[in-house]
Amino acid sequence: MSQPWPVALVQFQVSPEPQVNRQQVRHWLEQAMTQAGTPRTPKLLMLPEVWNSPYQAERFAEFAEPIPELGADLRDGPSESLKLVADFAVSHRVSVIAGSIPECSSDRRIFNTATVISPAGCLLAKHRKMHLFDVDIPGGIHFHESDSLTAGDQITVLSGVGDPLNSGAATPPNLGLQICYDIRFPELALLMQQQLSCDVIACPAGFSTTTGPLHWHLVMRARAVDTQCFVLACCSARPPQDSSDYPSYGHSLVVDPWGHILAEAGIGEEVVHAELDLDQITAARAAIPTSRQRRGDVYRLEPSA
Repeated sequence: MSQPWPVALVQFQVSPEPQVNRQQVRHWLEQAMTQAGTPRTPKLLMLPEVWNSPYQAERFAEFAEPIPELGADLRDGPSESLKLVADFAVSHRVSVIAGSIPECSSDRRIFNTATVISPAGCLLAKHRKMHLFDVDIPGGIHFHESDSLTAGDQITVLSGVGDPLNSGAATPPNLGLQICYDIRFPELALLMQQQLSCDVIACPAGFSTTTGPLHWHLVMRARAVDTQCFVLACCSARPPQDSSDYPSYGHSLVVDPWGHILAEAGIGEEVVHAELDLDQITAARAAIPTSRQRRGDVYRLEPSA
């Protein structure tokens, strides 16, 4: 029987000021590690989508930072935002899913990019958002990420071999990364689980007060049930009602492989703590063995060449 893996999701309100956001991140990461009343100190922390910048397509380039290649020591890297998180990871010996930030590539394209940082401050994984949020909901929200962002084209699953996240589990989990709108495409999650053996899906997100009430809980629980994975969904906190800032939904949550919500935030700034019983992945897959019962003779899901 595995020891539960303690995790914490940091839900805070994003500011238009980069320095304020960095101060906020440092404060809330500290809160996550020292908060009274939690059973155990977290071994994995998580931040929301686009936490260093206003969620405005026309401003992503202004806040974009270079992100180095895998294995780089982010404490010496070109990204001020990730340097801050890497310094924190090293000082507390904790792994961090560093949400996402706008990334400026060497050819000047802008991506919405999520990263995973090791307790040694190194870049373990990097995922560029594959599905850009281009929607027009009458009476709701109009948003076109493709006005400024380029879509990624790589499926991202960090292997648990060698326990890079320092989970301490007998069989360390394989961690998949998605970003917000990616979670709406079940094919992606199924490929991550079926072909890359994903066990935990981390989804930094920025669902709005239009899409959140409709689909936030439904989609996160559905992907957990589809893949029989844990789903960690971290959203930013909701701004005041009279604010012109992007209307984030909040409600960061942790879902188990059976579709149960283990922990959930409200709409304000807070830290969500949960303990992942990784044995539940095996239990769910043994009890309802969908992976063995798919009809490969009738249909098949394959990545593009």
